[in-house]
Formats: sequence, structure tokens, C-alpha cells
Amino acid sequence: MVKTRAAAPKPLKPMNPRTPDVKYTGSEPEWPVQPTPETRNSALIGGFSWYNYHYGKRDARELLTEWLVWRGHTELAKNFARVSEHLNMLTAGWLARMHMKGLDINERELRHITDTIEQHITAQRSVKRVVEQAVEEVKKPNIQDRLRDIMITAAGDLEGMYDEFIAADSRLTADYKPMAVLRGHNVAPALVREIRDVWINRRTELAAVAAGDDGQLLEGYGNFSRTQIRNLVKFVDLVVADCDSYVQVKKTERAPRKKKPVSPERVTQRFQYLREFAELKLKSEPVIKLAEATEAWLYDTKKRKLIHVMADSHVGSFTVKGTAIIGFDSVQTVQKTLRKPAEQLKEFLAQSVPNARKWFRDLKTTDVKYNGRGSENLVILRVK
Repeated sequence: MVKTRAAAPKPLKPMNPRTPDVKYTGSEPEWPVQPTPETRNSALIGGFSWYNYHYGKRDARELLTEWLVWRGHTELAKNFARVSEHLNMLTAGWLARMHMKGLDINERELRHITDTIEQHITAQRSVKRVVEQAVEEVKKPNIQDRLRDIMITAAGDLEGMYDEFIAADSRLTADYKPMAVLRGHNVAPALVREIRDVWINRRTELAAVAAGDDGQLLEGYGNFSRTQIRNLVKFVDLVVADCDSYVQVKKTERAPRKKKPVSPERVTQRFQYLREFAELKLKSEPVIKLAEATEAWLYDTKKRKLIHVMADSHVGSFTVKGTAIIGFDSVQTVQKTLRKPAEQLKEFLAQSVPNARKWFRDLKTTDVKYNGRGSENLVILRVK
């Protein structure tokens, strides 16, 4: 870890009209105790979210200038203060501020700050030589460090998108595309889970707000209406779904080694299903139809659950791998309990495909996620 100076930075003056919202967002993060390696990424993402909400690009430039003075690089600070405020330096600015507020930053984080300063001054004033003499030499980061830096930057951009969504009265439009952020930064699929976990936790928090069981959370979200809370949940679900889709897309984009095409019969040979359910006179569609399908309807005879499987829109179709269906949309694919299976399935099977979707949506039972697993109780009702 890079040691911080003993002197504390001067208090940051309010620079954004949203600053009064600190009663809902909490006060500026401070670091009297350092986060553990396990909690560090979540702590950093939380810090980025706070600064993205309250401050902008001009503030990030001022914070980096203040950091240079704090580190003893007064002349370099004067040069950097002239850099255009429209250049993107948010992540570096927030890291610098957290450093001044007590966070022990590591070598790669220091490199990110100094590289940002160098790149912006070089682009504006062509003084790379001055920067190289002024900033400290740090160890060259390895590929894993660089991938993690990219992940943290993408996570910060998603937090910024979330803040913009809130500022726009929590109205979800097609302009919000988390997938575009992930693809734009080319985040390593193995690290997307860390971003996803943060948003899963946020969804849990919003669910508690909607339930109204936690007084402290209700106070913190007191400035949001019920409709806005529902829209926040939709936004969070969009981020989670796009994280899942991004991983699926990356799998399909890998350059696989050339191999013989596998027949649908072989792809689906291990998938468990029930060929016939005499009690309700149900017969399964051929299991090979599940290979490269876009939509399917399954019925679990033991749990009385009707399952609607939808392909991930970014992949285009789902298929079978081993004993499970893969490549389906984790948000749109749900299962619902049928209270009167004999009557309801007869009514369902008489519907056209578009009407069947509406009929399923109108069922007044709780949506439950489907994990894709087959079983000896599963009847394949329809596949397209």
C-alpha cells in the first residue's frame, strides 16, 4: 500500500446543487478503518456512486489538482488546473479524493491517477517530460490489475447511469443501456459477477423498501414515490439481466476450436423429461426441439408449475448442455403455480402463441425464477 501523508485535506466545499441530498445518500465516505480484500471492491464502488451522484467533471479536475498539492507537486498542480474540465477524469478524481480522506490506495490505483494526470496534461500542453519527473515511479501493473481497473471503471459508469436515471425522475427509457457500458469497456466476463453482486444487493435493499419493514430504509428513500421505487427495481433488474447476457454473449464470441457439428439428438440426450403424463393426458414434444429454440413451455407435474422459457435476446436462442437448458433470459424466464392444472392447461393449450403469452402473464400467482434444470417430472408442452 502507498502511505498517505499525515496532514488531512481541507474540507470539500459543496460544488453541486444535489449536495442537500446527503440526508438520503449519507455523508462523504471516510476511511478510518481500511476495507478488507474481500470488501474492497464493493467499498470502492460505493464511493464512486456517492461522488458520481454529488459531483461532476469540473469537480474531478479540482480534486486531482488538490491531490497534487497535497502530494507536494505544486507546479504540476498549476499545469493540471488548466486542463479542460470536459475531459473524462471522474474515476481518477474520486480515487484521489478517497486517498485524501484516508483510503490506502495500492500501486495500480496510484498508477491510474498519475496516468490520468499525465495523459490529460500531455494532450493539452505536451509536457509529458515534466509529468514523468513529478509523479512517483510505481510498479508496472500486471494484466489482472488492468482487467480489474477496467471492471471498476465500468462499475463507476453504471453507477453514474443510475444517478442520471434518478435525476430524470426515475423514468426508464431505451436510452439506458448497461450492456453498452460493459461492451464499451470490454469487461472480463469473470469479473462481471462482482458488478452483478453489487446490483443484486441493491435489489434486495429496494425490495425491503417496498415491503416497508425497515424504518431506516424508508427514511432514506422517503423522497421517492412507490412508482419511482418500482422503476428503480426495473432499472436494477435491467443491469442484472445485462450482466448475465454479457457473459452469455462473450461465451458465444470466443473463437472456439473447429469441431464437428453436434446433432440435436446428441445435444439433448442427457436432458431429463417426462414423455407422457397420463393423469392429464399430456405428451411431450420431441426433446430435440429444445436445441436452438427461441421459446418453450414446460410443465412440472410434481410442483404444478407452468414454466415459460425465453431465449436471451442478445444470444438469439437457447439450447441444452448436459442436463440443463442454457442461453435463456434470466429475467423473462419464469414459472407459475397452477391451482387447477387440468382446467388451466386445457385452456392454455387451446391458445395461440401470442394469446398464450398474455394468458400466462395474467395468471395471478407469484413469478418464480427457473434454473434451467430438467427432471423426470417435466413435460415439454410447446417449443418454437
